Amino acid sequence: MTKKTKEMPQRGRRLGKDAWVLAAKKALKESGIEAVKVDRLARALGATRAAFYWHFTDRDELLDDLLSYWKKNSSRAYEEAIDQTSHNGEAELEYINTMWVEEKSYDPSFDGAMRDWARTSATVARAVRKMDQYRIDILHKIFQDLGYHNDEALVRSRVAYFHQIGYLALGLNETRETRRELAPIYFKVLMGR
Repeated sequence: MTKKTKEMPQRGRRLGKDAWVLAAKKALKESGIEAVKVDRLARALGATRAAFYWHFTDRDELLDDLLSYWKKNSSRAYEEAIDQTSHNGEAELEYINTMWVEEKSYDPSFDGAMRDWARTSATVARAVRKMDQYRIDILHKIFQDLGYHNDEALVRSRVAYFHQIGYLALGLNETRETRRELAPIYFKVLMGR
């Protein structure tokens, strides 16, 4: 076997850059930033270190791509609330509420892992703060679409967002069924009517 063949990913498959980023995401969620190591990811993917270096110059580049992936994907679910509901505040808030409960287009465990990583990285901490503000701005717009004036819309958007972050931080681990049963009550309380 030639040296070049040994450097290719195992089983004759070539992993794309996205596979490495998704493996890094999984490791971050399961074990924290210290688990995002080239050797560990290569083993998890059944690949070699050389396959990693085909796509990345070093671990820092992978971490930059992981952060970019989170920024791109974690904002999308919030943006869809505005994009898909024609500025109907009630429909927008219901979309957000459903997104939080169902966790299909939004990954709270990824958010939590990013917040943990932010404790050790000033760059990530800035990105998380910026994302939090961006999401609050979207919620602010939703509460304005519900008819609330600027200051009340701002406070309601913060309460709604801080409620969700607190819910996740406490790790309540309610069943999806329980969350669905309580969702209309949360919705009513958050909407203020």
